[in-house]
Amino acid sequence: MRKVRLFFSFILTLLLCLNASTAQAVETLPQPFFKYLSSKYLADPGVILIDGATNEIVYQSGAEKPRTPASVLKLTTAAAIALTLETSTVFTTAIYKTEKKGVFVIWGDNDPWITSNAKYRDANKRAYMPTLIKAAFASDKKLKKITLIYKGVNNSDIYYAKRALNRRASVAYKPLSKNVEVESLITEKLAEVKSPPLEKMIRFALLYSDNVLSQRLAMVATGRNGYPLTKDGLNKMMQEKISSIGVDVTGMNIVDGSGIGGSNRISAVTVSQLLLKVKSEPKLRVVYNSLPVSGESGTLVGRYHSTAPQAVGLVKAKTGSTRHTVSLAGFATSGDKDYVFVVIADGVGRTRRLQDAARNAIDRMLGTITKPPVIGLTPPGSESDTATITP
Repeated sequence: MRKVRLFFSFILTLLLCLNASTAQAVETLPQPFFKYLSSKYLADPGVILIDGATNEIVYQSGAEKPRTPASVLKLTTAAAIALTLETSTVFTTAIYKTEKKGVFVIWGDNDPWITSNAKYRDANKRAYMPTLIKAAFASDKKLKKITLIYKGVNNSDIYYAKRALNRRASVAYKPLSKNVEVESLITEKLAEVKSPPLEKMIRFALLYSDNVLSQRLAMVATGRNGYPLTKDGLNKMMQEKISSIGVDVTGMNIVDGSGIGGSNRISAVTVSQLLLKVKSEPKLRVVYNSLPVSGESGTLVGRYHSTAPQAVGLVKAKTGSTRHTVSLAGFATSGDKDYVFVVIADGVGRTRRLQDAARNAIDRMLGTITKPPVIGLTPPGSESDTATITP
């Protein structure tokens, strides 16, 4: 039985090599590359490898098939928001008095960074919604109950702010009617909170694969581009922004900004073309600079040390993992060149053991082609890890 398994493993590796010869335009890949690619744990993934200097495909297999990408999809979210707003953009949320006692207006511009969790506030210096509600009560010590009218603020942020302050029964809230202008209601500003620049939010979302922040960034981009704040509106916005920079979005369907949805679809070809743009488009440079580095930062900090130590510091990529998908997409340094690579294994098992085995196979595969940079060239740099991962 063991001989039969070895025979079929040899045949599969041979077929992969033959496929490589038809797609290969630059060089011959090492045999171990195909050994790890043919791992049963990857279950026939979508793979593409591109020479970053010439943009020529070195190898591809199943790369045109739209697949469930997991958090690799956050690359499209980061690109869409970076193409929509300047990276220096800061979001402000403020609370105002009105002419009616006990009625206040919270007015914001949909700050993706704001939170009602003190732990995240302290760890990551996030804007803190309860600060605004406290200011309302502090403005009049006789107030026992208040009403908050809001615009440009998420319902859940106010709800959890009430819980954080233990004032669930004493704070009523409702969205501002669409036909009412905020300026007609407000009088004195009581307090405001601000986000850090958008650049920091993009970096945090990619470095730590923050699902909530990524979803909020995607919805900000959707609204700012004039689309309805729905799944369909988000998908149309993504199609527009990603295709506007010359990326082929054939088969792409996006239902959220985080990649956790099982209905998300994108091909390895589309992701690879986006990565090439991330490196060349000035507006998208923030995306490249925000990617985790193998064995050194973000969601890659614990990888490669045992699987492919020779690749530590040489892979700069976005990770992905959901129930049936393990993915990785980014850049790998190989001497005097950088490869662009995408691996979307969307047929892996659900258990932690099977998913870890798939990650290890990907890491070892990339370890066969990574090499220290040639002196005088700049490799993917490591980044400091000062923030805390937000669930």
